[in-house]
Amino acid sequence: MDEDDLDQYFDSKTAGNDEDQYSGEDSDEEEEYPDNIDPNYELERAEPEFKSSQEFSKFLHSCEYPEDITKHLKSLKLFEKHPKTGDICPTKSLKAVVSGFIAFLLGTKRVKRPVLKGIAKLFGRFDIFHLIAPELVRAINNLKSSRTSGWFNLFHFLSFVPHPTDRVTKSLFRLFCVRSPFNEKSMKRSKLTWISVDYDSVWMAVMNGDVAEKLSLQLIPHVTKNVISKLRAPFKSADFFFKMFDKSDYHGILSLAAIFRLITEHNFEWPKFYDKVYSLTNPSLLYMSQKESILTLLDSFLSSTHIPTYIVASFIKRLSRCLLLAPIDAQEPILGLIRNLIIRHPNCSELVHREVPGTVYDDPFDNEEGDLHKTKALESSLWEMKILQCHWNQNVRKRAHFIDKPLKMVESFVRFRCPDELFSVNMAKSFGGEDGDAEKYRRLQDGDDEEEQGGGRQEPEKKKFRKGGKYAPKHEEKIVRAVGTNSEPPKGILERRVPIGDVPELWRI
Repeated sequence: MDEDDLDQYFDSKTAGNDEDQYSGEDSDEEEEYPDNIDPNYELERAEPEFKSSQEFSKFLHSCEYPEDITKHLKSLKLFEKHPKTGDICPTKSLKAVVSGFIAFLLGTKRVKRPVLKGIAKLFGRFDIFHLIAPELVRAINNLKSSRTSGWFNLFHFLSFVPHPTDRVTKSLFRLFCVRSPFNEKSMKRSKLTWISVDYDSVWMAVMNGDVAEKLSLQLIPHVTKNVISKLRAPFKSADFFFKMFDKSDYHGILSLAAIFRLITEHNFEWPKFYDKVYSLTNPSLLYMSQKESILTLLDSFLSSTHIPTYIVASFIKRLSRCLLLAPIDAQEPILGLIRNLIIRHPNCSELVHREVPGTVYDDPFDNEEGDLHKTKALESSLWEMKILQCHWNQNVRKRAHFIDKPLKMVESFVRFRCPDELFSVNMAKSFGGEDGDAEKYRRLQDGDDEEEQGGGRQEPEKKKFRKGGKYAPKHEEKIVRAVGTNSEPPKGILERRVPIGDVPELWRI
């Protein structure tokens, strides 16, 4: 079922009208109370019966429409005056709603993502989220990694809660009561501040918690793309990424992407960044299903033209060695990446034109060295490309010939194709013949012909027309030449007149 199919159950009339959906900032204008309603009556009336936190958690699981939730909230007394200070504070009913929602979110039952998207339109609003955030932080600190369903529910819910820099949600309590602490002037003045604090505290609790292993591969890219730049202190998230870095190779690559963003955008310092990326670049990464994202990250890490030449040369040689052991669907993208790196850094073109080493054992490049200063990559050459020029795949073979042609000034497009697509393309070709019409059309669309021809397109040859009519040469005699034929019948081995044993002597003659 599509995500939007379940979301329709939460587009309620009650929660959808009067600009109740996510919208721009809430206006700070003074709210005028109706003349026929006493604003203190709601605070002084007796509190009716309410569901406990466990009962409310079960109630949320059984709800099919948001009208059921809003109807239940309308029947409650949400705020009251403190008997000593006179301040407006939450009632036991509202506290039960908050604790029941947290039990629903972090429970053992997995809630579908579209349902949580609709739930977030109610419980993700800034006023009720301000009450949920501190309780949620305490619950996250005690949440174990074995509670996979709770971690996924939490992650999906928080992904739908917007940051105030994106948009500020409307108040939820104004639908059910006249007065609340969020109507006070002191709260309105500092609204954006405490909303940001709530957002930071919950996400930092998630990153410092014992995250489930299955969720970490989704959590790292989401935090990198959507959360880091919105935190008030982004560098505090570095501990989470260093922790993920020690788990596996793919966790390390994703974590380095986040650290790279901290370095480039938030002035985070880590001198050994490229050494860590280099240590993770190995053939085993190219056999993962996420190889496309890995190569895209490597391209982004090496996109700057201010990177020292010895670092780029080391990566070029490491990728060239990985090519010899890489699967077929990773070889074409890596060849395109290597060629683009040489175009970005012209000083690395010495690797292309150098004719040494004579043998593999004479290669000065040390593939086992982790220090980029000591790899001696600039003293080596791209002899691996010569090996790939004998590859069984025609596309790999042609792309490896870029070292024999003048380099272009424009980078080429790095195309990723899955094994199924490569198999269907190869099966569409006629064995030993030219490419089919479908393959020719695809290559024209992708620009492969232009790359393989070494630059510009060849002009078609002009057709030669035979002169006829009045321009034809006159008085030309047609000479018919007879072809000599041998009318004698064949003799010898064809008529079995020569013994079998004398056949080799016959071929020798």
